[in-house]
Amino acid sequence: MHVEDHGSLPPGRGLALEDGALRRLERTVMQRTAQRAEAPGRTSAPRDGPAAPPDEGEQLLIWESECAAVILPRHGDPEAWVHLPVCAARRIPLLHRESGGGAVVVGPGCLNVALVLSLGARPWLADVERSYAWVLGRLAGVLAIDGVATRSTDLAIRGRKFAGHAQRRVRGALLHHGVLLYDFDLALIDALLPEPPRRPAWRGWRTHREFLTNAPLSRDEIVRRLRRLPAVSVRCTSG
Repeated sequence: MHVEDHGSLPPGRGLALEDGALRRLERTVMQRTAQRAEAPGRTSAPRDGPAAPPDEGEQLLIWESECAAVILPRHGDPEAWVHLPVCAARRIPLLHRESGGGAVVVGPGCLNVALVLSLGARPWLADVERSYAWVLGRLAGVLAIDGVATRSTDLAIRGRKFAGHAQRRVRGALLHHGVLLYDFDLALIDALLPEPPRRPAWRGWRTHREFLTNAPLSRDEIVRRLRRLPAVSVRCTSG
């Protein structure tokens, strides 16, 4: 798996990097599928070279928005998710990502983490619930924060969310991406987002400020720990 830390970027550029990585892996998977379909007619032909590794094209992308921005789900209605007059007054850009879920505020102090994974190499990830459990379990494991736990599609510390995630599937590939708060101005979330129209059961009726927290790690330490993720075997393991 290839790891890329892109540092600070315009938010639109960061989202484009994630989508580009997903589409490249999709094309790779489709090309391999076409080659396998042609194989019965040329089984006696010599191989051109060794087979590609099963995780070729998989990536871990890390980036941080250089400015505050609101990122909406793929089909999110800004009027339902955002305080539009406040965003307009503060010149906060609104963007859409490729996945579902809810609106998030990004900016300095919030890491964007994206895993682009092969569904051919990791077929168990085709199941949505299982895929969240598998990826979040490994993220929690490498972050190794005292009291960290997986809750729905989130990571939490002592009952408060510090990282939220969403997914997008295409032919043969999965984008699992999320935001991880580590030194973020939580008051900005209150200012830009109303209480969400949909919320996970474990949140209850807590406000943003009651529900969210920052991870007790520096950016450099988070990235150092995330770099351990590619060492995870392609094979499915229990849990």
